[in-house]
Amino acid sequence: MDAALYRDHPEFASGEYVVDVIAPGRLLVRANGHEETVAEVEADPMLGAFLAFMDQQMSSNPTLFTPIDRAQIALIASLVEGVEASDDTAFSDDFHLP
Repeated sequence: MDAALYRDHPEFASGEYVVDVIAPGRLLVRANGHEETVAEVEADPMLGAFLAFMDQQMSSNPTLFTPIDRAQIALIASLVEGVEASDDTAFSDDFHLP
């Protein structure tokens, strides 16, 4: 890992880490005991990582965020109307995240 990572994120400089495989060729690395509880991470490591990222971004760049309005909610609802999703969906071996 690059030294800049440890300067910007000292929680990774020492200690224990939790590593989850989230997709072929992709890992999620978290400093163990840093801000998230183990129960939150085990429930959904991607959600925990996303929320930690959003927390950091809201603190350091609050002007990047604007409240969502009713028109945006309606647009989102129309985009996902009829879409069915399942946590049990199996991806083929040739599936890769961009």
